Amino acid sequence: MVKSYLILLACVLIWAGNYLARQFLLKEFSPYFLSAFSLTVISVFFCVIAFFSKSFARLKRKEFILFCCAGLIGLTANQVFLFTGLKYSTAANASLIFSMAPLITAGLAAVFLKEKITPQMILGSVVAIIGLYFVLSVKGQFRFNVGDLLLLGATTTFACNLIFVRLLSKRLSPFIITTYSFLFAAVIYDPFLVIGTKVGWSVSISIWMFAVLSVLIGQGITSLLWNKAMNDVGAAKAAIVLNLQPIMTMLLDFFINQTPLTGAKLAGAGLVFIGILLGTVQRGFLRKNFFQANKALEK
Repeated sequence: MVKSYLILLACVLIWAGNYLARQFLLKEFSPYFLSAFSLTVISVFFCVIAFFSKSFARLKRKEFILFCCAGLIGLTANQVFLFTGLKYSTAANASLIFSMAPLITAGLAAVFLKEKITPQMILGSVVAIIGLYFVLSVKGQFRFNVGDLLLLGATTTFACNLIFVRLLSKRLSPFIITTYSFLFAAVIYDPFLVIGTKVGWSVSISIWMFAVLSVLIGQGITSLLWNKAMNDVGAAKAAIVLNLQPIMTMLLDFFINQTPLTGAKLAGAGLVFIGILLGTVQRGFLRKNFFQANKALEK
């Protein structure tokens, strides 16, 4: 169990650092190229694994349509919003705004899947939004620039993708859903890249290697490790670990880029963390662990 938690923490740390890696790569490549590059590399990675594990499955007509929607909205639009947003905002803001995805997903699920919105979810959303206000405020003034708006678009499209995944998971495995989603996204988006985007092929080999590794490790390998560890500890506990990502990104941004780390930003990140917990962790989960902790103290 301890090993699984260490794997989860390692994945979150890598994901936090990957925001900084993407900002670095944006100095060498355009956001549109990096979007296509990311989708293509990760789709090839998962297709190779699916081929050797014989995981490919025949799709029904409805599933094919859902994969087209997931590829176009949940991944293609998501990557374009993400990389373009990172060009005008910060890695810390990106990580924090993305942490709102579970709450946005819950709202979309209520609209499209008729799932219930609880008072606990509403309270969590309010607390998280207040925390986001503190983080995005500069000298007491709220600043929500174009980059942050694009990142909010990336978070919303990511949440849409989670809805598509829920619909597809009635018959297909999470792994094959991930594989097909990235494959469809690459097939949809890559032709537009070839037609309308210039690529700086003169970039050094070390930069190309860094780009490949950031995608393979930051999206591919860590996703597989996360899913395995999450199965061991449970989705609710894994979600708590995942919510540490914005704070980790802030700390990495501070140590690597010397980005100022104010008390207001830390307080805001803490409120976002608490809000996400309130909105996503069920009461039964908290009550169960509270009683387990009391029993342990009694012993």
